[in-house]
Amino acid sequence: MSDDAPVEGDEYSHTDGTTEIVYLTEDGRVLTLREYPSTNAFEDAVETAAYRGINEAVAALPGREEFLDTELPGDADEDDGPARNDAPEE
Repeated sequence: MSDDAPVEGDEYSHTDGTTEIVYLTEDGRVLTLREYPSTNAFEDAVETAAYRGINEAVAALPGREEFLDTELPGDADEDDGPARNDAPEE
């Protein structure tokens, strides 16, 4: 491990195929998102963990479908006219 403190967006690949991304660091704690390569890998990882039920705050977040039609700047193939100029007006 490096001596650098984790920062938002740091991404790690584990030897078991999981990917872990730092989402938030606050008060010395680190919140991460972890993606498992399969349902079996997830089940193996949580086999000895204590199930705490459903986290209502996370369950209330919109599903990925809400973001599928979202176009970010630069994602569209069509020309939307001149590019935005971030230079201050004179």
